[in-house]
Amino acid sequence: MKTGGGNGQDHRPALHELASVLRRLHKALVEVEAKNFGPINGPYQLLNLVTNHEHFAWLRRLSELMVEIDERREDAEPVTAEQAGAIRATVEELVGPRAATAPGFRERYTTLLQQSPAAAMMHGDLRRLLGVLPNPAAAD
Repeated sequence: MKTGGGNGQDHRPALHELASVLRRLHKALVEVEAKNFGPINGPYQLLNLVTNHEHFAWLRRLSELMVEIDERREDAEPVTAEQAGAIRATVEELVGPRAATAPGFRERYTTLLQQSPAAAMMHGDLRRLLGVLPNPAAAD
């Protein structure tokens, strides 16, 4: 996958892969958080809990981000290096090593990474993918 900062390059394929990794990561986080929550009577109750219960509220920012990425990559216009870099920065604000803008998210996220090998593996995939997206700091 070529996702460097080339002029005129469409970064929608990279965003497609990013959305896929984020979905798998989100699923792994929901699964471990559901175990932490206690008995859940089926997928409909889980969906209701994820969307409405305070225990899962910290995951909503990740859900919103996945929707934003899906909307951007489905747009008819190419995704520029600058736009892909902005998305990378937003993801980094949540899951990056210096995620100061979302400390509540980051604390819970880090705890679950330690509890879930699947989430930790998805985090590794996410970090590798973020490493090939345009770096917004390089544009400064």
